[in-house]
Amino acid sequence: MFEIHITDEKLIAAVKKDDYAGYNNLFTRYYSRLCQYVYSMLENREDAEDVVQELFLNLWNNRKQIEITENVSGYLFKMAKNLSLNHIRSAKSYRNMVDSQSVSEVYYEESLLEFDEFRIALYDCIERLPERSREVFLLHRIKKLKQKEISEKLTVSVKTIKNQIWMSLQKLKKCMEVKGYYTNS
Repeated sequence: MFEIHITDEKLIAAVKKDDYAGYNNLFTRYYSRLCQYVYSMLENREDAEDVVQELFLNLWNNRKQIEITENVSGYLFKMAKNLSLNHIRSAKSYRNMVDSQSVSEVYYEESLLEFDEFRIALYDCIERLPERSREVFLLHRIKKLKQKEISEKLTVSVKTIKNQIWMSLQKLKKCMEVKGYYTNS
């Protein structure tokens, strides 16, 4: 039975010892969150599910070699990001082979790939925000709620919401700078 109090680290240790129940618990804990994350990059539900299933298949097949130097959640989301990038690249390569594209079309495809990589980096930075900051930021920027609506929904002051948004933007800016997407010039 799935137990909430078991840490991710204990589940990974169990997976490394061929414990399928631990693997199944980890799958249950992260599958839908990872699908949402990958969907935000690929914008295709079936592809997102395929990528996450591939992630968990790779995790099981390579369980003996797993070396996690960060938290398990970060490791899984990084795997999801990398597999999503691979999926985007392979889809674009396939399209390039099928369509004999002109130079301008290839340039357009490269621009799309760069945009996809930027978007993936941004979503990775958003995922690293503290939980409350991430929630406020997504409600404001993605769901387009006004600060007053968010404050009512979360029962906190509008000033707190403004501060959360400002702090989130500062952290995102710093994270994107580290990833090389934003310079302070």
